[in-house]
Amino acid sequence: MILDYHVHLGKSSSGSNYTVDDLVNTMDKFNVEKSGLSILNGVDTRVLNDQVYEAYLKYPDRIVPFAYINPREPWAIEEVHRTLGELKFKGVKMHSWKCGYTPDNNLSLDKVINAIEPYNVSLLTHTGTAPLSLPQSWAEVAKRHPNQLFVFAHIGYLDYGYSCVHVVKDLPNVMVDTAGQVEVQVLELAFKELGADRILFSTDWPYKYHGSEISKFEILDLTEEEKRKVFYENCKKLFDMGIK
Repeated sequence: MILDYHVHLGKSSSGSNYTVDDLVNTMDKFNVEKSGLSILNGVDTRVLNDQVYEAYLKYPDRIVPFAYINPREPWAIEEVHRTLGELKFKGVKMHSWKCGYTPDNNLSLDKVINAIEPYNVSLLTHTGTAPLSLPQSWAEVAKRHPNQLFVFAHIGYLDYGYSCVHVVKDLPNVMVDTAGQVEVQVLELAFKELGADRILFSTDWPYKYHGSEISKFEILDLTEEEKRKVFYENCKKLFDMGIK
């Protein structure tokens, strides 16, 4: 069985619209037990988070709700408390490139993270798209918030994989997810420098395909223990976080 830390709904790059039913059907096909869901296709995070909650209510045993938080919105901290406190979401997703801010030079972001910390959930952030989502910039944020657990999506993606591993190596409050990272050497470096305990399997569905995201691990020389951690155990620990 597999846990997928990072998925979405809505329109893909091809323009196709994907529903939670499509997601669960795909999960069934690839033996995925649960997926961490956030929705980014829109301009008001409150509306998008309500859609996540609806998906969770429809499939409470399959969907793990993540709040999409934009620190530039005037209601950002209010939305943190609504989603994490009232609705008991199990994680937070941020996307500085999509939302248009520089993470290491944003006072609003620090205030929002201060509001998130007491809820004891992981914070997933997109990394690897210049200039607003560099892993180096998010590493500075992680240094300022050592009590917050961060997950750097894509291991810095296609252009910043090596530098992502380098900057998070000595940051114990940062993990990485594997969605979209196709460079085998970067994956190998992540296992060597970070270890299996800090790596999460993710697909970024529907922007990436489960089959390819799973099959890329076949070339890696991983032990059965490492596979269990990456594909299930690490994610379960994060999904189990939060206010009970």
